[in-house]
Amino acid sequence: MDLNKANINNLIALWKTGGRLAGKYIEESGYHLSIAASGEWPNKLWFTKPIDTQTLMDIQLKWNLTKLSLPIWGGDVEMRESMLKSSGFQEKLTQIAMSVNLEDAPGNVDRVIVQKVTSKPMAEIWSQLFKEAFGYEISADIVNRTMVSIDYFIGKHNGAPVGIAVLFMDQQGLAGIHSMGVIPSQRRKGYAEELLIHMMNIGRMKGANYATLQASDMGKRLYLKTGFQQDFIIKTFIKPQN
Repeated sequence: MDLNKANINNLIALWKTGGRLAGKYIEESGYHLSIAASGEWPNKLWFTKPIDTQTLMDIQLKWNLTKLSLPIWGGDVEMRESMLKSSGFQEKLTQIAMSVNLEDAPGNVDRVIVQKVTSKPMAEIWSQLFKEAFGYEISADIVNRTMVSIDYFIGKHNGAPVGIAVLFMDQQGLAGIHSMGVIPSQRRKGYAEELLIHMMNIGRMKGANYATLQASDMGKRLYLKTGFQQDFIIKTFIKPQN
């Protein structure tokens, strides 16, 4: 399996699912958009072929890009990065795409349990925990509309929520781990590692041979510790409001 391609395919399939089930998914020549009906996710625009300055100008005239993030990856990242910056975009974050063979997944842990979100009240709890962990919103409405295709989990210790995670199984049978975070009051207690191990083992039980994710530079140490390898870089840009 080409794990670089599989990582991106899982990520794009996740964005498409979010737009189709709970907002808008639009395919234009050279790029696609997935726009939330509420909240701040997915709200993504990504390119499906090499871009030029004219295409970028046309996109900006047609769409309100101040609410969208533009991720880029691949061999021509530096060229596209330069083009975006010269067109007034700013880098929002850099992530490290990572992967692991789930045959090497650690054994399950006993301290943290995970509960799958299966109802609107649980979607509301997950949404609030996500906002605490990450500082922006995936609305409860988005979670409620998409949980038929996307697995949302709440991690708990002694009955109290400590964090959240998403597991997205795509049509290729890859386990994509996304939006894994611990709320501020519960950090530095080892909960993130235990949530990750749960996601890896759930993915394996669902039949996946590999898992992928996108890590911050700060978070990559945890993933390396649990067997993930670094594969490539994804950079995300935003168009600041004037």
